[in-house]
Amino acid sequence: MQLEIIKALSPVIPVFLLVAVGFIFAHWKKISLASVTEIIIYLGTPSLVFSSLASKPLHAADIAVLSAGILIIFAGVGLLIRLYFFVFGFSSRGFALPTLFMNAGNMGIPLALFAFGEAGMQRAMLMFVILTFLQYSLGIYILNGRGNWTEIFRLPLIYAAIAGLSFNLAQIELPGLLLQPITMLGQATIPLMLTSLGYRLYQVESLQVGHALGGALLRIFGGFAAATLAVNLIGAEGVNRQVLLLYGSLPAAVVNFILTEKYRQDPGLAASIVVLGTLISVVTIPIVFWLIL
Repeated sequence: MQLEIIKALSPVIPVFLLVAVGFIFAHWKKISLASVTEIIIYLGTPSLVFSSLASKPLHAADIAVLSAGILIIFAGVGLLIRLYFFVFGFSSRGFALPTLFMNAGNMGIPLALFAFGEAGMQRAMLMFVILTFLQYSLGIYILNGRGNWTEIFRLPLIYAAIAGLSFNLAQIELPGLLLQPITMLGQATIPLMLTSLGYRLYQVESLQVGHALGGALLRIFGGFAAATLAVNLIGAEGVNRQVLLLYGSLPAAVVNFILTEKYRQDPGLAASIVVLGTLISVVTIPIVFWLIL
């Protein structure tokens, strides 16, 4: 039993320690995250996506399983959100967005790497690309009633994903002289993501409870239930199954707060869902790992 607990905690502790570092740093030093974010979005993340997708074998069947799994998870959580609105006589786009979209990047990628190794991170990167596409299309549609379908094509990660998958499926090996610096830049992005997440969490000025707690619990527990249904429906196995179950149980992403603030859709509620969900996940993620490892 003790070994199982250690096994479940080992992927979680490094992730939350780095988030804590970012949170403490924000208390000690005030900086603008704009430049750090630009480095992550335009250099680090595309490098991480390309090197992960291009370096290890990935079959078309894996892509199909992960894509189908994500869609089922979204459909399941979407139905639960509708049910929540009906039961409580409440409706908010600032509630729906963070409850639907999990933290696929800053938290999901490092957790998948530490728990499932390179194969897990590769699947996580693919999930991150799919979810980013949905975030800037379906997500923006939820917020303002119309999707910004071209926004994703302004981000280099979509081209890095296409290139990485093309190299992988065509079994083209990039020379080590070129792949190594790309890989190094990508790996440097992981601690930057986590410390940036901690810094962002510190910047949340006020915390709501009520519906924010409902959204946080729905994101984590409803997401895990939807993921469990998804992996059983599509027959996902091995690393694909583990990554889908992990992603279903992740808390809301910080980008949801940024988007709700941009479109003026209950940003305070969205921020509270992100913070409460992240705090709850300190307990729930080790339990998820205990169940799936």
